[in-house]
Amino acid sequence: MRKILFFITVLIMFFIQSSVLVNAEPSKIMSLNYDTSSAVVFLNILESSEGFQKNLKFSKLENPNRIYFDIENAVLIGDKQQLIFDKSIIKEIKLSQFTTEPDVVRAVITFEEGFDTAKVKLLYVNGNIVVKCSPLTIKNDYFSSVYDENEEATPYSSITVNSQVIQKAEIPQSAATKAPGNVIADIQQAFENSTLSNSDGKTYDSVVSVDLSSDLKLRTRYYINGYRIKNGGLLISGLGQISVSKMFCLESPNRVVIDLPNTFVDKNIRNKELKICPDNSCSDTARIGQFEFNKARVVITTNNTDKYIPIYSADSQSLFIINADKLKHTDLVSNVSNLAKTYVRKIDNKTTELILSFTEPVVHSILRNDNSLNVYFFNVKSYNEPDLIKTLKNTYYKDFTMSLLPQIGIKSSMSINKEDKVKIEQSIDGKAIRLTIAHSADKLSSNQPIITAKKDIIKGKVVLDAGHGGSDYGAIREGINEKDITLDITQRIASILKSKGYKVALTRSDDTYVSLQDRVDYSENETPEIFVSIHVNSAVATEPKGIETHYYHDYSKELANVVHKHLMKEIDTKDRGLVKSKFYVINHTTVPAILVETGFLSNAEERSELITDSRKKKTAKAIAEGIIEYIKSQQ
Repeated sequence: MRKILFFITVLIMFFIQSSVLVNAEPSKIMSLNYDTSSAVVFLNILESSEGFQKNLKFSKLENPNRIYFDIENAVLIGDKQQLIFDKSIIKEIKLSQFTTEPDVVRAVITFEEGFDTAKVKLLYVNGNIVVKCSPLTIKNDYFSSVYDENEEATPYSSITVNSQVIQKAEIPQSAATKAPGNVIADIQQAFENSTLSNSDGKTYDSVVSVDLSSDLKLRTRYYINGYRIKNGGLLISGLGQISVSKMFCLESPNRVVIDLPNTFVDKNIRNKELKICPDNSCSDTARIGQFEFNKARVVITTNNTDKYIPIYSADSQSLFIINADKLKHTDLVSNVSNLAKTYVRKIDNKTTELILSFTEPVVHSILRNDNSLNVYFFNVKSYNEPDLIKTLKNTYYKDFTMSLLPQIGIKSSMSINKEDKVKIEQSIDGKAIRLTIAHSADKLSSNQPIITAKKDIIKGKVVLDAGHGGSDYGAIREGINEKDITLDITQRIASILKSKGYKVALTRSDDTYVSLQDRVDYSENETPEIFVSIHVNSAVATEPKGIETHYYHDYSKELANVVHKHLMKEIDTKDRGLVKSKFYVINHTTVPAILVETGFLSNAEERSELITDSRKKKTAKAIAEGIIEYIKSQQ
């Protein structure tokens, strides 16, 4: 029985009639992409306003078995594209800038040997060229970088721009169904060349024509044509594919700096200062400039440098930068997505990638600190936790965790070394995120704690660690933040211990962000007898409740056992027992260290108890008594 052929959206769009094309703005072809079922392959484009040709023809080639067709009056924005398929009739698709006079983008599709290419039909459907063929199984895919820490990454050199007038030549009609012999060499040469040559002076910016000085040669892939204040933050808009470098801070005055590599800023908006708070509720200001010939720089002057976060739109064409304390969920979410599938691949001994595939395009934010990476997905409703754990088990990403944000949203986190290089890419349809981490050469084994020069411990001294803080809210439910509960309990424990004559040091004493490594370093410098971290648990499901006490090193188990015993004696909730876990702070500290999950914020009943003075008092009393019993047992 013959297989039902599926429509495969392959490449793109519109032919403009030669009689209209002489001075027409060319179509801008962005990139190849495919959906998660591998049933659709398409080209992301920006349409010309002059009209387009819908009757497309292709020519056949042999050895290997393939066809090609041309997209006339079109400019390929970005590098030449290539998709490779596995176990399918289509083996490969190539897309390149074939010529610039006239502007022609060429698509070459290679089929398995023996497939009759005469059966292939090209159709025009809703601005896309559709190839009728059987289902595809994708082998590699196309992602666009949105965040890259590789400082030596080469500039985006495929496209140049100047102010010269672009002249269009008349486009010849395609009549042949069999390609001449020399076309094979031409196709190969076109694919090997840069996407768009600048040798003839006929050049373009990344997506639109702009008025530039005649001597400017810009290499870019994103064009910023506007920035404005919206919903309490700075919205940067443009065309192309946005990419951001690691955010950093400067002093005198205090300011947040974000660089956008391979980006051009319209001259009309450069260096114009905007007030973040038009109502004068804050003095923060923002401006954008052309920092280098191929790099834009966003500068926000503020005394709250630790509060600002960058948020990427689902189409990677705009960036929203806002003080996290002013962020409203409803300002970001227009569609709801779910995490569908997770993939892990080891590229080499130092590089590993993680792909998160979603059901709908995602709005996300990337926060990279010296020793941790946090990625927020603001419109993701759910994920399959057992499947996630199973996929990540025994991989570099085994400590990658997810937790729910208020309303709809998920926060993903993991600990990494300061020297590790992070790259995050987004699929053009916005439905997949690829995280690639190149591990530093001196990266320690995941089982090996970071050990500094050993000092004599101070007997009777305790380091208390209130989980999360500052911009890291921890678990959030119904407007209740984990970071507030952990600080309250930690301060109560400290008060009890001090009243009994014990020395106490706090990794944070107020609502301040402290990285995981900074917490470890602080403890190592304080040389305490023990380290205790306080947290509040959460889960996707609302049923789980109870107390867990975590330890990692065997020398910490006795401390965990004693403290947990006192907790279960004092508090009427489910005993979830001792758990051996590789949390960063208890893995990398060199003294007995535990992490206490004092209850579940995701459980409505327990949440209502956790915020009461009575529950906090009982929790602090139990942990303090457990600490005292343990220290006395070591004398």
